[in-house]
Amino acid sequence: MTTETPQLNDHKQNCGSASAESKPDCIMPSASNFAEGKAEYPPMHKGEQNHELKMRKGKTYRYDDEFKKKARAHQFAYRENVLNDFYDEKNPQVILSPDAAKQGLIFCETYRELIKSKVKSFKFSALFSNMLRSEHIPYNIFTPMEEDLSAATALFNEVIGGGISRIDKIHIEFAGKSPDRREYLKDGTSFDTFIEYTTTNGDKGGIGIEVKYTENGYRIGVKEKDDIENPNGTYRQVSEESNYFISSLDTKSFIKANHLRQIWRNHILGYSMLKKGEIKRFHYIHLYPEGNRHFHKYAVPEYIQLLSEDGRKSFIALTYESLFGLIDLHFKQKKQKEWLEYLKKRYIVEI
Repeated sequence: MTTETPQLNDHKQNCGSASAESKPDCIMPSASNFAEGKAEYPPMHKGEQNHELKMRKGKTYRYDDEFKKKARAHQFAYRENVLNDFYDEKNPQVILSPDAAKQGLIFCETYRELIKSKVKSFKFSALFSNMLRSEHIPYNIFTPMEEDLSAATALFNEVIGGGISRIDKIHIEFAGKSPDRREYLKDGTSFDTFIEYTTTNGDKGGIGIEVKYTENGYRIGVKEKDDIENPNGTYRQVSEESNYFISSLDTKSFIKANHLRQIWRNHILGYSMLKKGEIKRFHYIHLYPEGNRHFHKYAVPEYIQLLSEDGRKSFIALTYESLFGLIDLHFKQKKQKEWLEYLKKRYIVEI
């Protein structure tokens, strides 16, 4: 791939994760700066990854962006007013008490036993206790669909534009059928959810889904940086072979693009499954709440600008609000309506 500049938009947003006592608005990079690897978006400030350790007890965190601030308050209220659980030891993280976590209260009550059969047992760890993070959300959204795969088939046909004969299996945390990561991207990339299906032509298809809630971008690691810089590395090779991206994109630009890197890696993980022959058709869904402006206003629109026609056909940005509307259309049973009401009450935050 050449280094001719892709046309990205300039823009500005308030940064919600700075470590400075006071900070100006974070200026987004220009198109040329991004393409040439001279700019980084969004700014990931020193100490960000350890910021949870520096939080003071209380129910607010001064570096939250607008959505995370409201989502934090929303989850605190849900924990106390709906679950009747009070545990302030790790505030302002929204953490269930050890007893509540071990009861599985982070999961939808209507489908809690089904979810328990997938995780084996409820424990006091981030997956079972941290209400503000997204790790538990795929279980609440997608595991209930296993009980009505015909409705799930109708829903996902609408999302990807048809072609699904039947959904065969719904996986949570899936990185491909082979346990050997060297057969894919040689890293830890995985989908939060993977929909395995049979096409109307009788082929195997797959939908990889990344689920976000309040999260934004992430800082690059040493190995990941080295792998992206390697001109003969898997990332570059798979990106070029996929034909998902405009010819002017230099994959080394993703070193600085903290906002785009995970979306890119998940997208090409799907292509690596195609290349390996596990599936013949693939779509990648990036799922997030509309109020998460990091994705809705900035990262997703910029990522789409980097995609070729093939890339745009295989990439879908989907909001919680849109997905819940489709659930309402296709899942009609009483317990399914209870599940939908839970999802809306639990995760939708008015901005």
